[in-house]
Amino acid sequence: MTYSVHSMASVNSALQHMDMLQRDSVKVHTRIATGLKIGSASDGGAIWALAQGMRASNGARGEALTSMDLATGVVETALAAAEGISDLMVEMQGKLVAATDTSLDEQGWRTLMNDFVALGNQAQHLVANAAFNDINLLEAGAADISVLVSENPNAQMAIAAEDLSDGGGIFDSTLPASLPQTDASGLATRPDASMVADFETSMNAVNAAISRLGVSLKTLEIQRTLLVKQIDVTDAGIGSLIDADLGRESAKLKALMVREDLGLQALAIANEAPRTILRFFQ
Repeated sequence: MTYSVHSMASVNSALQHMDMLQRDSVKVHTRIATGLKIGSASDGGAIWALAQGMRASNGARGEALTSMDLATGVVETALAAAEGISDLMVEMQGKLVAATDTSLDEQGWRTLMNDFVALGNQAQHLVANAAFNDINLLEAGAADISVLVSENPNAQMAIAAEDLSDGGGIFDSTLPASLPQTDASGLATRPDASMVADFETSMNAVNAAISRLGVSLKTLEIQRTLLVKQIDVTDAGIGSLIDADLGRESAKLKALMVREDLGLQALAIANEAPRTILRFFQ
């Protein structure tokens, strides 16, 4: 065996091994502390870039989810108001039909029509109060809204406005002047069968508008469920790419600790060998 106080190859080899073990130990400690096996691009550039792209997609999906939640509030509010209007129209029709009874004197049928007007005014109050986040799909001149339904900005769902203001094309009180009014004094003559038929046509149109709003709300719910599923699946995919297996990392750490102990012993042995040279001079 050759001994040298200059090269000390065995000592250098032991030191290099200890340095490698310490670097590995730092990496394992970092993975355990952060819970990530890919915490930065230096840990794996391709996987890190892929995870970043998936995070960006989920960020955009989160914004779409916010857009859908806001739209859901708008449609739910409009739908609740429209259903209330339909209920009021059922009562209004009863008053209108009763007012056509020719056995009633003028005071009688005007009293019924005053109730008709009062119910119609309530319906128009519902229209005015059907706003959510300052968006009202039922008011006169209301605009359609577009809703993000995915991370793709071109994938948007259109929800049509339903103008339920009196005379707006769907709701029609069939009175000479648009609601709201104080009473039925604007009516010159008793209501007749043609006025009842026109009001029934308006009721059917309102119910059709309610159906469209209901379909829009259901579609939003389906799209939201899909979007949440996509976000969850993507999060799981990101985790499988970058999350550390803490059980495995713990086992690695224990193994490294044993190897470090053995490395220290090897270094001690390597340091002992050159000292034998001193014995030649004793």
